[in-house]
Amino acid sequence: MTYRELVHRVAALVLLAGSLAVVTTESAIAATAPTSEERLLAGHLLRRAGFGPSPKDMNKVLKKGTAHWIEQQLDPTRIGDAALEGLLPGLPKDPEADSERIRRWYVRMAYSSRQLQEKMTLIWHEHFAVSNEKVRSGILMQDDENFLRKNALGNFRDLLVGVTRDQAMLVWLDNDGNSGNGDEPPNENYAREFLQLFTMGTRQLHADGTVVTDGGGNPVAAYAEQDVREISRALTGFAAPWPRKTNNTRFDEWRHDAGAKNFLGTTIPGRAGEDGATEVDDVVDAVLSQRRDTVAGFIATMLIGKLATETPSAQYVQFVAGALRDSDWSIQEAVRAILTHPEFVSAAVVRSQIREPAEQFVGAIRGLSGHTDGATLVEWSYNAGQLVWYPPSVFSFYPPGQRRVLLDTAYVIERDRMADEFVRADKGTWFDAAKLIRKNKLTTPDQAVDYLADALLAAPLQSDVRAAIVTYMAGEVSEDKVKGAAWLILCSPDFQKN
Repeated sequence: MTYRELVHRVAALVLLAGSLAVVTTESAIAATAPTSEERLLAGHLLRRAGFGPSPKDMNKVLKKGTAHWIEQQLDPTRIGDAALEGLLPGLPKDPEADSERIRRWYVRMAYSSRQLQEKMTLIWHEHFAVSNEKVRSGILMQDDENFLRKNALGNFRDLLVGVTRDQAMLVWLDNDGNSGNGDEPPNENYAREFLQLFTMGTRQLHADGTVVTDGGGNPVAAYAEQDVREISRALTGFAAPWPRKTNNTRFDEWRHDAGAKNFLGTTIPGRAGEDGATEVDDVVDAVLSQRRDTVAGFIATMLIGKLATETPSAQYVQFVAGALRDSDWSIQEAVRAILTHPEFVSAAVVRSQIREPAEQFVGAIRGLSGHTDGATLVEWSYNAGQLVWYPPSVFSFYPPGQRRVLLDTAYVIERDRMADEFVRADKGTWFDAAKLIRKNKLTTPDQAVDYLADALLAAPLQSDVRAAIVTYMAGEVSEDKVKGAAWLILCSPDFQKN
């Protein structure tokens, strides 16, 4: 049977993939080919703290243990990544060009040995959402990405200060040209999102993420409109000069409101002259001190939602929030707490998330030792609703805790189309099926299916799906059959679970 004939013969399985939006861990059927607990947890770690297991990384984790891998990844400066440089596409001369630069990030996701750093860079890009739809500068967007990568596992306070001054963010949330000395009041857009989306949310929280209530049981607001207005005054004076060919954020003293500001129950005295630019630091320090538990609980919940589960226990949130707060806002310590807490490897968390498109596409490449120049990933991600540098709104690609919106019927079709193009190798992203057969000595359909399932899932494959794929192979292990079997797994509900 040819690959194209296969597409028509397995329509039922494709329809099964269409129900992915309601797939849960409880729906999994016991697999015929068992996966060891050790291998399952190694794959879980590599999917959540990276973009999926490659054969090399899986062997490394199994040999040295998950604790060793975590500690190594938490300090990316200690991980050699020289081989990546030879794989990255060249930089375009046009400062506005973006697709060539975006390709480089996808290549990093696929091939970087610093997997946790790349996953955290994506997480912060989703949290501090900035879109080139408005910024319109490949240079500024790349500077923004590079800043997030450099600080991905650094200090949250420093991250907040840097993002606030970042030129792409200045343009995106209208703090470019924000003035405190004109006829118009300061622009409140960035100040509002700084509070609502970047630091604390709309309600005060305990450190375990639960909501603080008043004597009547009503939620206590995290901030008031007056707080937004006062912070917007403190952030006046910054500008993103045109043309935007380099990240050279400017501070205009004459546009800065140097008066005292009162917000969140505290006062910052205000600063004049060039020193006015450091009111960003004053604002960040005031927020982190006045809403210490709220910020810790809010950010801990967000990070756990990205790396572990969108429904964490209060104990899990409190453990991570404490690590973040008590380490003077070390992201490294917060991530270590997430990845080493018992809940991270609990039955309720393992295989409980829906893969984001980047995880889906890059995971397939890594699992099958595939090849990409990144260009196809730009197209696939755009079609699937998660093209980096282009989040659709300040709420990023999906609202917090609602990643399932990335898996509606239309997006399922796009994921299946990606699988089709990947196995047919008719674009710039592909894998070598013949090499996999030779290297892994695959001589029977059972061997081939179990190898592919383990490489792509590192977890059990539903027994009925496995049986259907073995039957499809009809006793033959060929390049065409292995491609078809890989396609079936990539389209299965099992592959959508992270």
